[in-house]
Amino acid sequence: MNSPAVNTPAPVQTPGAHAPGGAHDLTGRTALITGAARGMGRAHALALAARGARVALADLDQAELAATAAEVAAAGGRAAVFTADITSRTAAESLIEAVAADFGGLDVLVHNAGLMFAMTGLADTDDEDFDRLLAVNVRAPLYLTRAALPHLRRSPAARVVFVSSQWGQVPDGHSYGYMVSKAAQLGLMKTLAKEFAAERITVNAVAPGAVATRMVPPENHEAEVAAVPVGRLGQPWEIAEVVAFLAADTGAFVTGQTIPVNGGALLVGI
Repeated sequence: MNSPAVNTPAPVQTPGAHAPGGAHDLTGRTALITGAARGMGRAHALALAARGARVALADLDQAELAATAAEVAAAGGRAAVFTADITSRTAAESLIEAVAADFGGLDVLVHNAGLMFAMTGLADTDDEDFDRLLAVNVRAPLYLTRAALPHLRRSPAARVVFVSSQWGQVPDGHSYGYMVSKAAQLGLMKTLAKEFAAERITVNAVAPGAVATRMVPPENHEAEVAAVPVGRLGQPWEIAEVVAFLAADTGAFVTGQTIPVNGGALLVGI
């Protein structure tokens, strides 16, 4: 039997800028990223801004949101911040209109905001938690995408990207609200992709595994790493690079797909 992989941390990296005019270039395009205050949302903002996109950052945490915007600006990008409870249909619609008014349109919509509560079996599933997970992980992306459609239809390169989870692909019998909501999220993605493919609005999902963010508390790191064949947690920038691929012209011929980024976890059934 092979020895287990050593948990060697990935180097901390910041996405670099790509040459203007290439397939990676997002100059002149506007991207809205939800849940942009920290973690993967912050990484998506930096990755898209590094490619020239103007980034609209949405979250409820104003202080962290401002920090993300400052980081984008320090790297030479343009960012604007918006606070909104996207589980409210009217708030979601107002957010889209505010972004479009500020930047003159909308080209890329990144559904990154998400919640995860304690892992529980069926008997201990809390009804309010279940409803809240569905509201954030499913209803909010539906509201935002519907409100964004008029703007996406005017874009020459419209992209919708869901940041989902490996748990939407392979359930483990716990955390019903999270896993059901993530599976529903992938169903929503595929349905949108099929309906709007003829309009050249691509809709895809990235399904991360265990990533070094606040969603994986330090006390769970050892168990999470043990379940990943490559022997470490993912880094937010690694997920962001796949989001950026889908957002740019590099992803123009990809739609209705879920791209796993999990260090091989699905190979062993997590």
